Amino acid sequence: MGKTFVILTCLCAVAYAQFGQFQSRTTAQTRQQQQQSAFGNQNLYRDSQGQYQQNQNQYQQNQYQQSQQQSAPRQSAGSCRESNERYPVSGSCDRYIECINGTSEEKLCPDGLLFNPNVNFNVYPCQYPNEVQCLERSSLQPAQPTEDCPHQFGYYKLGDARNCSGFRNCVNGVGYDFTCPEGLAWSSETYRCEWPDTVADCDAEAFLGFRCPEVPQSRELGPPAGFRFYRSDVNCQKYFLCIEGRPRALSCGGDSAFDDLTSTCVSAEEVAACPQELRAAAAQARAEEKQRLAKEIEFYSKPNPFQKRKF
Repeated sequence: MGKTFVILTCLCAVAYAQFGQFQSRTTAQTRQQQQQSAFGNQNLYRDSQGQYQQNQNQYQQNQYQQSQQQSAPRQSAGSCRESNERYPVSGSCDRYIECINGTSEEKLCPDGLLFNPNVNFNVYPCQYPNEVQCLERSSLQPAQPTEDCPHQFGYYKLGDARNCSGFRNCVNGVGYDFTCPEGLAWSSETYRCEWPDTVADCDAEAFLGFRCPEVPQSRELGPPAGFRFYRSDVNCQKYFLCIEGRPRALSCGGDSAFDDLTSTCVSAEEVAACPQELRAAAAQARAEEKQRLAKEIEFYSKPNPFQKRKF
């Protein structure tokens, strides 16, 4: 009976051992299959990613070929001498070739702007006509006028020779009107507000309402040296500077007025030609200034209680 029990025990142990080995082999195979499945999924993912990247590359290549085909006629207009450069199309003042990384493309400036070949590559090359010398490059695109503007872009004078201060800025065919500061006229040559006597199409005398008096010349000494100043007949704060017989309008600020005797701006209280209201305001301003100075002198003349005495 005892031997039989021992034999059964041994048989059970052997069977359990064999079952454990079978289970471990099964588990290992399952893990291996899972790993192979995982690697297979990774490979499949990599394959799909590779296919996606390949498709992307093919798409980009097709797009590049299409763009090359579309821009082929433009590239025939010029070739790149450097990787990044711009140069004008022969005979044209608003067309140019732009090379980026060795690829050339013909471009056209907006209507009203001209190509400037002298600017740096990082600067927009289409600029206003006063900044560009076309010389032999006289060809331009047809104008695209609007109700407000003769061109899509540009600055244009408003008014006539007697009204020289107005100008219009056109942006995308929309006009914006401006006026120069008082006494200045718009110059179509410099695109700035200038002295009216320097603007060719401005009648400075009619515009300013003043004509410089003739200055007698000495037969021995010739014309008098220096400039001449004249106070306005209608505004004591306004005066005119005459240069070679052409006027420029200037003005005194605040409560000051122009003094004929000193040819400078002084307190309006001292100019008899000024209206009484301005002279009174100037007198009050001068009195207040005197009081302020007196208080300031009194304040700084008092000893400082926090300053230590020196022995």
